[in-house]
Amino acid sequence: MQTLFGKMPIEQLNAVQSTTGKSKNINTILILGGVAVALGITAYILYEQNLELKSKIVLLKTDVD
Repeated sequence: MQTLFGKMPIEQLNAVQSTTGKSKNINTILILGGVAVALGITAYILYEQNLELKSKIVLLKTDVD
């Protein structure tokens, strides 16, 4: 550690390590949030397509009878 940071005081080293850890946590949260939004949009699109297909099936069944 001393070769990386030289004679940096322990308090300052702890602050740097804490900030680095918080930055990694923020990046993880942003990535997970982006994935959640993408999955939500995909689920909504598939739901809308499913409703459309169900209505077409009902129309086809009534035409056949």
